[in-house]
Amino acid sequence: MTNVRARFEVIESLKLNQNSGFAQLETAAFHLRKSIEGIAFGCLVAMEQGLKEVPRDAKGQWNADNIFGRLKKRDQLVFPEAFRREDPPLDGDPQVKHHIVANKEANLSIEQVRDIYRRSHKWLHEWNPYVEKLGKELKQSTDDLLIDIQSIWNWIVQHMIGIGGHVFLGFLKDTDGQVRVVAAESMN
Repeated sequence: MTNVRARFEVIESLKLNQNSGFAQLETAAFHLRKSIEGIAFGCLVAMEQGLKEVPRDAKGQWNADNIFGRLKKRDQLVFPEAFRREDPPLDGDPQVKHHIVANKEANLSIEQVRDIYRRSHKWLHEWNPYVEKLGKELKQSTDDLLIDIQSIWNWIVQHMIGIGGHVFLGFLKDTDGQVRVVAAESMN
């Protein structure tokens, strides 16, 4: 997760907007794509740690789209879910320090992440004026990229992953600015 965070810091340093140059956008798409690959590998590691197995056909994969496709076929999906911390209910157990709830607005499905990954790949090739309608296609791709970067960050910045009866919380940027992965306990 440290590498994913570092890639998002590179993207943030580009200060992207609608008027950013092609090279800046291309650089951001590259780091977005590599971040999604890191997340896919993280899912495989979580699966190995929790279930003590990794699908054979996913072990040698580098392509996140293929990894997510293989994970999706599994009975037990190992995939991050966005969360947010809230104060515990006032009438709740006084031992509960944090109340973790799903962040449905930020959550992405496995198919949404695969779509973003595929869109980011388009930026890894030089824009071909004979294949694309440069003005319209570039504007739409820029719009999509700016939205996709924010969507992936919002989804993964605070995420949980459940595996083998355990829940792990991942923080790309905890309250002190650090990257953390911690085991969570349920009081239920």
